[in-house]
Amino acid sequence: MKSEIRDLIPPIIGLGNDWTIFEYEVKKRFEGDFSEPYSMPVSIVIPVYNRKEKLSKTLAAITHQTYPLDLIEIIIADDGSSDNPEELIETFSQYFPLHYIRQDDEGYRLSEIRNKGVKAANFEQIIILDCDMLPLPTLVESYMKYAHVSPQAVLIGGRRYVNTDDISYTDILENIGAALTLPSLRTDTGKIPTDDLPPSEDWRYKIYRSTNFLKNSKYPFRAFCGGNVCFHKSLIETIGGFDEDFAAWGAEDTEFGFRVYNHGFWLIPVEGSGALHQEPPQGSNETDRDAGKVITQPILVEKCPAFYRKMEKNRIYEIPKVSIYIPAYNAIDFIAEAIDSGLNQTYTDLELVVVNDGSTDGTGEFLDQLYGNHPRVTIIHQKNGGISSASNTAINNCRGEYILQLDSDDALLPEAAEMLVSVLEKNDVGFVYGDAYLTDTTGKPYGKAYSWSMFDRFKLLDGMMVHHPRMFRKRDFKRISGFDTNLSNAVDYDLFLKLSEVTDGYHLQTPLYLYRQHNTNTSRVNTGAQDKNNHRCIISAFERLGLKHRIHLEPDPSHNRKMIKSVIENPTEHRLDLSYVYERFKIQDGEKLHYSWNVPSLVCNESLERQKLRTISNSRVIRVGSYGSMKVAYAVSNKIEKEYSVDTEIFSVIVKSGTSYFVDVTAPNNDRKSLEMMQDLMIKHNWKTEVVSLRGTRDIITVNKNTEKMAEDYFSALLESKDFDGNDQPKKKYNPSEYWALKDSVLTFDWSGEKVFFKMPKDWKIQSTHEDLFRLAHYVLVAPWDSSVLEDWVPTRKPGWRPGLAFSGGIDSAAALALMPSSTVLIYNQRSGIEGQLNHTNAFRFFEELEQSTHREVLCIESNHESIRMREGKMAGFSTDYACAVQVILMADYFGLDSIGTGMPLENSYLWHGYQYRDFSETWFWNHYGKIFSDVGLDLYQPVAGCSEVVNMSIVQQMNWSGWAQSCLRSNIPGGVCGKCWKCFRKNSLLGVPFKLAGEIETFLSKRPLKQAASTLYSIQKGGVSEEGIDILAKFPDLQEIASYDLDLLNRYYAPAFALIPSRYRNFTKRRLSRYAEPMTHEDVLNLKGIDFFPAHGE
Repeated sequence: MKSEIRDLIPPIIGLGNDWTIFEYEVKKRFEGDFSEPYSMPVSIVIPVYNRKEKLSKTLAAITHQTYPLDLIEIIIADDGSSDNPEELIETFSQYFPLHYIRQDDEGYRLSEIRNKGVKAANFEQIIILDCDMLPLPTLVESYMKYAHVSPQAVLIGGRRYVNTDDISYTDILENIGAALTLPSLRTDTGKIPTDDLPPSEDWRYKIYRSTNFLKNSKYPFRAFCGGNVCFHKSLIETIGGFDEDFAAWGAEDTEFGFRVYNHGFWLIPVEGSGALHQEPPQGSNETDRDAGKVITQPILVEKCPAFYRKMEKNRIYEIPKVSIYIPAYNAIDFIAEAIDSGLNQTYTDLELVVVNDGSTDGTGEFLDQLYGNHPRVTIIHQKNGGISSASNTAINNCRGEYILQLDSDDALLPEAAEMLVSVLEKNDVGFVYGDAYLTDTTGKPYGKAYSWSMFDRFKLLDGMMVHHPRMFRKRDFKRISGFDTNLSNAVDYDLFLKLSEVTDGYHLQTPLYLYRQHNTNTSRVNTGAQDKNNHRCIISAFERLGLKHRIHLEPDPSHNRKMIKSVIENPTEHRLDLSYVYERFKIQDGEKLHYSWNVPSLVCNESLERQKLRTISNSRVIRVGSYGSMKVAYAVSNKIEKEYSVDTEIFSVIVKSGTSYFVDVTAPNNDRKSLEMMQDLMIKHNWKTEVVSLRGTRDIITVNKNTEKMAEDYFSALLESKDFDGNDQPKKKYNPSEYWALKDSVLTFDWSGEKVFFKMPKDWKIQSTHEDLFRLAHYVLVAPWDSSVLEDWVPTRKPGWRPGLAFSGGIDSAAALALMPSSTVLIYNQRSGIEGQLNHTNAFRFFEELEQSTHREVLCIESNHESIRMREGKMAGFSTDYACAVQVILMADYFGLDSIGTGMPLENSYLWHGYQYRDFSETWFWNHYGKIFSDVGLDLYQPVAGCSEVVNMSIVQQMNWSGWAQSCLRSNIPGGVCGKCWKCFRKNSLLGVPFKLAGEIETFLSKRPLKQAASTLYSIQKGGVSEEGIDILAKFPDLQEIASYDLDLLNRYYAPAFALIPSRYRNFTKRRLSRYAEPMTHEDVLNLKGIDFFPAHGE
């Protein structure tokens, strides 16, 4: 769109709760030099229960109102008092008409008596004032200025806390100053504050200060308190009265306020409408508020889905958060799939409203039969009126805060509602829409529908860009004229043009919808009418924007559905005609013609800034992240620059849990190519990505997701439900939530009564971790006892882009680190919560050295998972060989891992327990685990599988890590070793470190077959005398024969082991290893294959 046209388009007026236009009209009509006379009468409804004295003072204050008393009537609404408040009628009837209604005392029935008071009122404008709310003289006038302007605003007054016990109503009648000059109190004591303590303040004033008096408040209804409010009587007809289910103190006004908000009204805290709240002695009265809250808060949670409710999965609330609506006409073939896809959402706080629009194919009977008694489904039958009529009927019967569209021949992916709700919950934005997969008539996805990357209200004026799935706030729908029943198609385009005039939108670049392609799609039927209706929608939109006299429109011959726009050079009227805007606000007598330079005065500054921030530029940036570490972000940045030859930039955002880092990638200016690159980054590397228009921070928080697996699973389940695949038994599903739970960054795994924990990074999330990773972690933790988790498993996770290493800080692990790329993520299993001798001192010391000398960071994850095998009376330890890597598995999506490395040496790979050669690549162990890991996109990466512990020791020495890398994990002396464990004997004796031939070392050498025999015998050959002078071979003579075996081959590496390394890293590891060691000779290989020290104990 040309800039000169864009500059003429007015900003959104009334965005959210921006009530500036009302304020503008009030100032112009009542606060200027020529203010209008007041003409509107008002009824003040005052509920009372046994507070006659306070009521008398409130009535006395009303006599001092600056608003004409002859336009005021009073309704005393008595909730069954025993102190005869009706006796006050005689005293005050001389000032204004005063009426009295009463209901019997049957307990706390404030909502009911308020409703009766409103019903008894003779006038259309209502003020509700609690009997202890002594009004300031300007209260009524302040309210009525706004009441004269529009009935679309609900007005709220404030309060100051005072004690009126020392003055009488006659004092107030004589001089209102007797009340106005009373000092403010503290509500907890009912007294004037002492010791420099401030008086209590109306809690809402803090909200007002932070939201410009609710103009930019996301949930303004929180400030609605029924003790001092003003509204038009028609409000009750629209939303209903105060809910009489609230039969104890509290929350009834909050619930009423939610309905005000949800029906599109604006809530305005009116200056000058304050009252003096007459506090009871000692800050309490006869109403037990705490006891009342116990009763009313659960009712509020049932009835108010916004702000106060934390969803409980599968719980059916009285008022749902989300309403999914489906207009249906002759939809019997696909309607069940559509409804079931709505009912099977992961977000369960929802209802479905289905309108059968006079179907003739049995759709209505089918719906009643299948879903007539379903607690979440409402079915409405009406005469055929077209899709617009059916949609309006559906939405008018929706009760939720958010409305989700679903066509009767389409379907939602399971996480559609959850992801769309997340955007609206985390951000103050009016509507959100996602992307769709195209499906054939069977429902099988075959491609993605293209949608313009970012929402732009200006681009929307060129053509429809808001595609399924679409979710909007019911509040905003109530502020427009709904679907146009005069349109036969292009109805959604018309609706979202209207919505874009009252609110802003956001495009979630994630496919969440299955859009079925067939010959009866509305967009494909009668394209000529579709073209004309598109033109009609655009023309109407420019008229509503007030630009009828400023913009010329004509059909675009090069594109049937678009229009050519041009500025009229010499218009008959330069001003914008905001008649539609004023009609929307129901402002009857305002000046509707405004110069474009004056229109911003109808909008608050915060709204203007918000709209400016969300204006889309022509540039494209792909945002990647977030990451909890600068180093991770830097690694991602380098990877992208090398792989895509583009520029990147890293920026950080402070969040509650710390700092989040993002990588901004310069993208092609072509929108489609930008999206393709974004999707490639997401799918190939499993990164969180999004196309944005500006670098740096912004005010929208959201996360896109790769939903290809979700779509595949949906279609597979659909086939099963339709029995398309013969007699196959249903596949066994793995539900991570049955075993895994996350709370306060602590991940727990609960299996067969065993519950273990992992302390994860604060920004790690279950939702961002592929199901396959949980399944793999489950297996490596409990495989010795239960392998059923492998049944019917078809992994779908795709590889990331870099390796991870299960890093122990020991000799073999450090050697593996030296042979792996610098992008490798190091993760340490920090045993915690298990009693034992293990000590992390040396490991932490090495990690600090690595960070200082190489800038390599080691992520330590505390866990007690090594306790699982203690269930059989064993010592704590890894339950399987790859349980050592369970933390790496769980972090694989967080870091984008494509492989997992460990420090498995030759003595564990090609030498069975170090004493018998085997071809490791042919073993069940390698083929079993290798396939499982590879199937989940995590190839096993064993860089030292061909290196003996002797070679690994040499690598560590050449890396200058001697004294840092320690396989002994018992010493609490930094850099020291215990000298008593079997690892000290095998590893540290090679360095000449003394050992004691006693305890564990003696036990280790006594066992047959001798574990890790090759490296153990090599150690004996090099230095087999203890610090006490005991010769090992003399102590254990049966070892003398095998100790004579030539083990010099252990100084060289076994080259065939390179085949165990993922091909993408093989050459790198070869080059690195060649720096530190030579390959085994042919003779070495023959000797290696001949090793069988204990034939009777072979594999």
